[in-house]
Amino acid sequence: MRRSDYIETREGQIHEKLKRSLDVMYLSVNQEPKSKNSITTQEKKDFRESIKKQLSKQKRRAFRGNIILEIDFQTTKDNPPAIQTLVKNYLDLLHKSLPEIDSYREILFKDDSQIKILLANYYLDELGKGKPEIRIKAYRYTHFIKDVELADRIRNNDFKEDYFSSFRSSNHWDDDDDDKRNGFNENYFDDLKELEDGKDWYDKNFGTDYYQMQKHYLTRQIQEQFLKQGNLSINDLISLFQDSFTKNKKYSDDDAFQNIWKIASNLISVSFSWVELGGAPVKKGDKKVFKTRLENKLNEFQKKFKILFPLLHPIRLTVFYTPPKTNFLDLDNLARYIIPLVTDRLKPPATFRLSYDSKFFNQALKRESTLVQKFPQNGIGSYQLIYRPRKEETPEDGEIMFFISDGLYFGDNIWWKIDKYIDKLEE
Repeated sequence: MRRSDYIETREGQIHEKLKRSLDVMYLSVNQEPKSKNSITTQEKKDFRESIKKQLSKQKRRAFRGNIILEIDFQTTKDNPPAIQTLVKNYLDLLHKSLPEIDSYREILFKDDSQIKILLANYYLDELGKGKPEIRIKAYRYTHFIKDVELADRIRNNDFKEDYFSSFRSSNHWDDDDDDKRNGFNENYFDDLKELEDGKDWYDKNFGTDYYQMQKHYLTRQIQEQFLKQGNLSINDLISLFQDSFTKNKKYSDDDAFQNIWKIASNLISVSFSWVELGGAPVKKGDKKVFKTRLENKLNEFQKKFKILFPLLHPIRLTVFYTPPKTNFLDLDNLARYIIPLVTDRLKPPATFRLSYDSKFFNQALKRESTLVQKFPQNGIGSYQLIYRPRKEETPEDGEIMFFISDGLYFGDNIWWKIDKYIDKLEE
């Protein structure tokens, strides 16, 4: 079999994915994550030195092209900085020249603008058993797009016939988003209504504490199901990136295909929980207008989805950013505009443990729910920022849209989802 034919088979595609996977860069520094205002000069030096040594050991150098980057923070100290503050600090340490500290420059990448997808996760040391750490995973953006294209091929069984073809089950490659496919568990709504209708009876027979704990539990279950509906599915991701697929490059000037891709993308953006913010602040005075617009949108969101308030379940923030014609805003800076306002308005719990009122617990439950590490009551522990290229119809000021989803399981981001889906092919 010719190599060109072999690559188009399942086995060939598995081999190509394996080669790409070897290009993923994994880095780790055992250091307490700190903000720019609290990190010492020595800690900056140690962090950069550690990254440089790991790159040298792996015989790697700084990325020159666009990348997808994931950064995880494992904190152990009380009242750690907000996630967007940490991300900004460590991304700067990964590429900026700091002559007062060392002679390094462009350690992991050349410029923030290379980061086209930014994923960040916060791991809080709730039980006091963790160790401080900063973990980084980076990958060429072009490789990630090829992975999404492979997911599309899996979905459509778009391979040349080979030995493995006979083993494919017609239902094996369905979308893996069980929570989205199964929808809401209506029993939680019915149980909550029954509980509220019978409040007097429950108070009399079981006590007020029992009623409050049951209401809390049922409300949080409903919120969790609601938030899971906002997770991006494999089909969503394919729709978002399909105009960048190698096989579709030949249709880049075809209006019919462009319209199909636009419609598919728009179907995602009309999801019931999206918040549209218009363009990013790029000139003097825009920040105040942007803040007011965001506050108004969040007010509308809260009125529309009353079941989510007060929030009892941690959330992840997903932001789609299409830049304006001028004054491109780096993704880490965009996060610093949006996350504080969303946190202040929606007040999501940093962990679901903080949403419980311990006065309703017996002593055993109180001990179990006790947090060793202290941190702010409200906060966002996970976000994903996704750059989207400008199109002919894109407004001059660009576009920003975001939604909230289940933030309890940090691993369930778009990178993890694509890899998990492809793993089925390898299995």
